[in-house]
Amino acid sequence: MSEAIRARGVTIDLGTRRVLDDVSFDVERGEFTALCGPNGGGKTTFLKAALGLLPLRAGHVEVLGTTPHAARPQVGYVPQVKSFNTAFRARVADVIVANRRGSWPLRLGAEEREAARTALAAVGGERLLDESLTGLSGGEIQRVYLARALATGPALLLLDEPTAGVDARGRVEFLELLAGIAKRRELAVVLVTHSASAVRRLARRAVYLHTTLRAWGPPDEVLNREGEDGGAFSGQDHTNGSFCEDE
Repeated sequence: MSEAIRARGVTIDLGTRRVLDDVSFDVERGEFTALCGPNGGGKTTFLKAALGLLPLRAGHVEVLGTTPHAARPQVGYVPQVKSFNTAFRARVADVIVANRRGSWPLRLGAEEREAARTALAAVGGERLLDESLTGLSGGEIQRVYLARALATGPALLLLDEPTAGVDARGRVEFLELLAGIAKRRELAVVLVTHSASAVRRLARRAVYLHTTLRAWGPPDEVLNREGEDGGAFSGQDHTNGSFCEDE
């Protein structure tokens, strides 16, 4: 069976700056992988390459055995920053259905509405179906975007610091929810995070990017290497095993 992600020699320039240089690693199907490293180290850039949103200077990325563009319908994505125009009263159901359709829905059919409800129920957010996005808390928005990503029945989930801007309790709840869904559905997951405790508790393997691939393997080994290189967090866990950001 092919890997969920197979990266070989991935090199990406943004303008005159080299963001990723000769990066190679694999994510197996059904594997939970944490993507670590300092800000500006290339984590978000790699996710965008896996989504087919950025051209490569060199190398290649295969996603679910094909090109990122061809695999896109089987990939769920939860972005980091979610800002909304307060004059645009988008409902939660609309956001989820838009991802299923690939275009913004002017009207929801009964089947689409039920699909949105089912996706929200999977993340404990069914009551949010008809709510406006602008009225939701940070934790509720994260659940909505996770439901949006799950609504297409993906084989791979990519999450870019999904707990940024969420309070400590919300981070715990979201990451525990994500871990349970990934296990039940046997999803491959790539989670960008700055939380050492989340890496240890969730990930089978971790990847440490700082322009180049600095480490790839069991979480403790990667966290120790990251700490030695003065990365985004030290390998020491000050959270007593709970899920929270090590800030």
